[in-house]
Amino acid sequence: MRSEQDRAVWLLGLCQCVLWGVLYYSFSVLLVPLEHALATTRTVVAGAFSVGLIAMASVAPQVGRWLDSGHAGTVTRWGLSLAITGLLLLGLSDGVVTLYVAWLVMGIAMALLLYEPAFILVMRAILEPRHRLRALAAVTIMGGLASTVFLPLTSYVISAWGWRVAVLSGVGALLLVACVMEVWVMPALPATENTQAPSTWRHKAWPRYMPSLAIIFSTGSLASITLTTLLIPFLMERGTSAETAAIVLAAFGAAQLPGRIWLLRQTRALSETTLTTAPIVLMVAGMLGVTLAPGPWLSLAAVSVFGLGAGLQTLAKPWLVQAIYGNSAAGQWNGEIARAQGFARALTPVAVASVSVSLSIQVVLVVMIMLLAATIPIAHRLRATHGN
Repeated sequence: MRSEQDRAVWLLGLCQCVLWGVLYYSFSVLLVPLEHALATTRTVVAGAFSVGLIAMASVAPQVGRWLDSGHAGTVTRWGLSLAITGLLLLGLSDGVVTLYVAWLVMGIAMALLLYEPAFILVMRAILEPRHRLRALAAVTIMGGLASTVFLPLTSYVISAWGWRVAVLSGVGALLLVACVMEVWVMPALPATENTQAPSTWRHKAWPRYMPSLAIIFSTGSLASITLTTLLIPFLMERGTSAETAAIVLAAFGAAQLPGRIWLLRQTRALSETTLTTAPIVLMVAGMLGVTLAPGPWLSLAAVSVFGLGAGLQTLAKPWLVQAIYGNSAAGQWNGEIARAQGFARALTPVAVASVSVSLSIQVVLVVMIMLLAATIPIAHRLRATHGN
């Protein structure tokens, strides 16, 4: 049974890689072709993606409640159906209205498919804590490869056959994901305990520790998006070429993997700080290094430190939520946190870009360092909580 579950976990991670690559990361490559094909501005096209992210954030808590009620299979099937519909609309779009409708549909699909539902599948099927943490690490290792695989792949398909073929190729990839999920993943990851959340928890005010968790993880998302938005222009202001700056930024994604791989190989109990304060300390140190580094290669090292912390924090959210609240309502509270993170993803790029023009990029980075550092004592207070 363990080997069957392990295979299902890795296949779930592979599906997450495809879903993130097709639904999320491909947008950055499609941005310019869509701008030209639809004869509109880049801001208008980017606005469609922001609408999708806002839709994703808005429905995340409701998706969590459906997952808590034992409807993971239904959620996944609806998510894949909506994702395929959204991609078909995008591939056939010839105007801004269709573009926005397509990303609205895909935004809802992302809430039904990306990470949070996958985490719930793992947490419900695997009850032994260390095995569960290793399984979560495996899923995020595979998911973390999405940008590395799909950015160049999508770019190649667009250059060879055009953006519509690239989008419709994504439909084929999602059909394969649907088959893998239906045949191998969901049958091997059944819920092994009562999945019905107590009715008194539904629509209840946030319980103890939820504000702290929301602050920690939404600030982490805010910091990650700030860094990825401003890093290249910041380095170019300091005389670094655009190509070198892009290499430095690429280290962010790659550096998220080592910490997850390390957790995958852990056989002993973790220190309380590993998934609470340590990720934030690494992110603070990395962003401070970027702000102070005199050259691009020291910046690359600093970005790598930041990425290591960000990678660990991705795992910290499902682990802490399950440890504090148990499995019966993990979906709802993961969804509430995902809503805060989603609004940060949608609104941060425009906000930090505007502020950096009126002030400076360095000022924005310093403010972000201070916000991140302020969450360290909050995370420290959670250390003794996760075993309750």
